[in-house]
Amino acid sequence: MNGTLHLLAGAPGAGKTTLLPHLLRAADGLVVMDMDELLEDGALLGVRIAAPEAAPVWPAYDRLWGRVVTMVRRAGHHVLLTCPIPDPDELAPGARWEAPVRWGLLDCPDAERARRLHERGEPEAVGGALEDAAQGRALIPTVFSSHGAAPAEVAARVLCWARTGS
Repeated sequence: MNGTLHLLAGAPGAGKTTLLPHLLRAADGLVVMDMDELLEDGALLGVRIAAPEAAPVWPAYDRLWGRVVTMVRRAGHHVLLTCPIPDPDELAPGARWEAPVRWGLLDCPDAERARRLHERGEPEAVGGALEDAAQGRALIPTVFSSHGAAPAEVAARVLCWARTGS
């Protein structure tokens, strides 16, 4: 039996990278991965992926992650994967990920997202990140706020969700 896949989506600036070490520390057997972990300086095997102009490459990168997750899940392990905001068609059962799958959203207020992106030197990303965040809010009803709480506290809430739905 395949383990459950929990996808924690977030637009840029939501706090996925900040949350990751806290999730890993407290995972206690849950396999935790982030879709950016295969990248080295935004590239995979020298191919720049983490840039808007690389959009034609993203489906192949997504398929690679699909294979990685499938290998872990077929051993019966439950997986928590942090990822970008999905397109609406990705949420349909069986559309991209084999069931069982649960979606959660890591979010923060738009002003906080803009501040975080400016702080990390990505002011040009604010517009697209705000659009992604709005799409995530429209698609994913299970929301975890990364604003006003310590990352360890947010991680504890996310891990509780992932464990109770496994």
